[in-house]
Amino acid sequence: MNLELTQQLFLASEEKRACRIILKAEPISRTVCPYGICTTSKNQIMLVCWQTAGFTKAGGKEGYRNLQLDKIIELEMLELTFHKRDDFNADDGQYKEWVYHI
Repeated sequence: MNLELTQQLFLASEEKRACRIILKAEPISRTVCPYGICTTSKNQIMLVCWQTAGFTKAGGKEGYRNLQLDKIIELEMLELTFHKRDDFNADDGQYKEWVYHI
């Protein structure tokens, strides 16, 4: 796990600040609100976030994304802040073990 990246995402989550991230092999950045980092049942380490803009295969819609942490090649914390959504469920079965969550 990339410790520096994890620390930056933790800080962004604590301060409820959106981030601009770029993932390997994606042509444009994503704007995300980081909710936490967890492992999945397949033992992948994922950034759990609400994506508001940028690259997506989901038809350009906002929504929750589970993005592989090791595919993030660039991260920038933005001045833009966010509020935790009421429908976020940290106890959802897709999340095996949390590193942290808001």
